[in-house]
Amino acid sequence: MRMRRLPSHPAFRLEGSRHFQSFWELELTPGEETNRHQHFESEEVIYLVTGQAMVTVAAEERAVQPGEVVLVPPRTDHVIANRSEVVVTALTVESGLEQATGLELAVAGGAEGQAPSASLEAAQKTLRTIEEVMGELPPDVDEAVAIKTIVELFDIGGGLSEQIEASLGLDNASGVGALAQVERRIMQAVVEITARYRRRGGRAWMWG
Repeated sequence: MRMRRLPSHPAFRLEGSRHFQSFWELELTPGEETNRHQHFESEEVIYLVTGQAMVTVAAEERAVQPGEVVLVPPRTDHVIANRSEVVVTALTVESGLEQATGLELAVAGGAEGQAPSASLEAAQKTLRTIEEVMGELPPDVDEAVAIKTIVELFDIGGGLSEQIEASLGLDNASGVGALAQVERRIMQAVVEITARYRRRGGRAWMWG
């Protein structure tokens, strides 16, 4: 199996979009299939380019032909399998998690028409870093990877909270709301990491 994240065009960049998180190219040789996995808050669109794939969404499996599109809802297990004699290629598009949380709007900054401050731009960049970390995480993780990723996310969250405090302040509804959504997104990511760890056969963690 080969997966490649597709780069943005230099002049028309994907980064910063409220609607899309990432585009991937997937190639499956005969007999290969993806791990069963799900995306916590984002939808995924699968577009089959060549070959015939068997796609399972939740408990429903269907044959998919070139040119057909499959929509995978959030928090839904799915698998793409190649049971044919030829290579299967597909493109997948994952929706932007910023739209689901509303965080980008919360830290958009300033009055209407006012350019974001440097610290707000840094905050938005840090948020995308959270999504990049989660996007690079494999479908199933061992304990070491899970703990390392959670620590990394909390470090990112700490830096982002400082940026929000400097930009919006924490003595008003906008700043508190933005910070709450950052914390909520990180906790969603922790839940997703735990699910990926448990799918691998690990034990549930006890916090506190």
